Amino acid sequence: MLRHHIGLAISPEQRHRFASTMSLAADDAGLPSDPEFRSAFMAYVEWGTRLALQNSSPGAEVIEHAPVPHWGWGVAPPYRG
Repeated sequence: MLRHHIGLAISPEQRHRFASTMSLAADDAGLPSDPEFRSAFMAYVEWGTRLALQNSSPGAEVIEHAPVPHWGWGVAPPYRG
């Protein structure tokens, strides 16, 4: 997947638009709306789009086996007001 973005010269505005569209698509797909899930989901989208932005820059060197972060939800205790 990393190589699919080479030479595309993705702009920061395009990256942001894609991330925003993914958030709306999560709603349309009926993905869980709880804050912990959405936070983890959007963290992954933000990470991926920033990586795509970087790899699409002219002359970018793609790191083939870069580590992938691990996300989870429910890490923070629930708010008890």
